[in-house]
Amino acid sequence: MRPRSLKLRAPRSSREWARYHEIRKRCLFEKYNGKGTPHYFEYDPWHPDEGNPANHPLVFLANGRVIGTIRIDIKPDGRAVFRLVAIDDALQGRGLGSVMLARAEEFAREHGAETICLNAVSDAYRFYVRHGYEPVRWAGCTGNPTEIPVVKHLAEPAMQPIALPVAVQAAMQLVA
Repeated sequence: MRPRSLKLRAPRSSREWARYHEIRKRCLFEKYNGKGTPHYFEYDPWHPDEGNPANHPLVFLANGRVIGTIRIDIKPDGRAVFRLVAIDDALQGRGLGSVMLARAEEFAREHGAETICLNAVSDAYRFYVRHGYEPVRWAGCTGNPTEIPVVKHLAEPAMQPIALPVAVQAAMQLVA
């Protein structure tokens, strides 16, 4: 399968919006903040931040199927805040998160960001460290003790194309 079958873009249909919210709710809110957890709160698909023009809800698609989500909030001070980053549970551990993260960083860079900030759940913390993120508290970061604020300063983009790992190619076959 060719790399162009993986895309990061805004949802374009009610079906893609439904999948955007379903992945976020199931893979993040219910898993880490669901009923019975110490930091329970309900997922709100109509939260006002979703409609802020500086915030970009995006879906990650493999062969046209939504398999991941992220919202990128572009701040006027050169920061981009990555919110609710998730790959569908069934497809995690196959390199797709790394591809989505690289595309999200490029999106942020194209929108003028020099720094990425996010709140990593403990299960994903090592993933972000492997991708150059460092634990740093930032303005607006979480107060939730189950999350770790991390930051990455973006370098100039490399000009060479990125080859997809074999695991990513295999995962793409699963969603074909």
